[in-house]
Amino acid sequence: MAKRLRVAIYAPHFAEYSYRLASGLAHHCDVRLVLNRKDANQQWELADIAVTAPFETRIRDLSLRRGGAIGIPASFIDIISFRPDVIHCHEVPEIYTSKLIQLLRPLGIPLVLTVHDAIPHSEGGSGTSPREDAWRGRMRAAASIVTTHGESCIADFHRASPDFKGETVCSMHGVLMVPPDKSSFTEPESGRILFFGRMWAYKGLDVFIDAIDMLAQRGVAHEAIVAGRGPEMTRLGARMEAMPTVKTINAYISPADTGRLFQSATVVALPYKDASQSGVLASAYGNARPVVASATGGIPDVVTDGVNGLLVPPGDATALADALERVLTSNSLATTLADGARQTAAGPLNWDHIAERLLGSYHRLAGRTV
Repeated sequence: MAKRLRVAIYAPHFAEYSYRLASGLAHHCDVRLVLNRKDANQQWELADIAVTAPFETRIRDLSLRRGGAIGIPASFIDIISFRPDVIHCHEVPEIYTSKLIQLLRPLGIPLVLTVHDAIPHSEGGSGTSPREDAWRGRMRAAASIVTTHGESCIADFHRASPDFKGETVCSMHGVLMVPPDKSSFTEPESGRILFFGRMWAYKGLDVFIDAIDMLAQRGVAHEAIVAGRGPEMTRLGARMEAMPTVKTINAYISPADTGRLFQSATVVALPYKDASQSGVLASAYGNARPVVASATGGIPDVVTDGVNGLLVPPGDATALADALERVLTSNSLATTLADGARQTAAGPLNWDHIAERLLGSYHRLAGRTV
């Protein structure tokens, strides 16, 4: 009997993403997942995620304050003591992952790097600076395989890193914030639109507010929930406060409340000005909710217009209002798109399917046959 592949996943960020990926991989590999305590505590309740194949989880305090700095060498030990055939990390321009990759590189263990944003967002978000550029460069140089969330993201990566010598692989962003198996999906609130996430300028909150103004002027019944924190909530807060159909939640939102927000929405709006992948999109589909989203970056790799959502040009508030009105005023369209969202969640965004597709890459790196 062939020895099972051993995969170590290091994830100071993207805890829920990594936990769901580890769960899918554990059907085929021995997996050890190393998480950051702060990130794991703030995301979805990991204990509520159904796990059908066991894997190891180590949770470390990855902070440079107080005693947390020991988490970096402890994480190094977590990885190497597992004796992995492959290491899988997320590219985030921060010191934890960069340092760990540099410590591991001399050992020659093949590295798979998931690049969430091949090119930094135009207005906030992942950001860039000479220091962050250096971290990115070192991570990418160490990787044998880079995975991105869609073919358009692969193209962006090649434009950003034309000298990359390794392999690039499309690996979709799986569903997030899926209700626990024992919970049933609830019916949405009539006319509710959800705008959710970290409020950076590239997310298009100003475009969304313009579109909501248009819906109000047209007399379209609706309620807009804007939930999350960030600079745009401050910049646009007074305007939203004066809009009777807009409710803002400018605070940390617990996993349970987040789930209820997605479940209560008729449609989720993603009017991004530019994008690569989107955890909000993955969460909408995880809750069987359709989207109205900008046709930019990797979003059209997931959203098929008229099937699981509607696509609009980025920055076009009128087109956004038109699309939202279509969903809010047609029960048949809303039902069709919700069914499409549910099917996408069960198909290309299903973590078991994503894990199975990654296995071939892992085996190639480890010199194994599938």
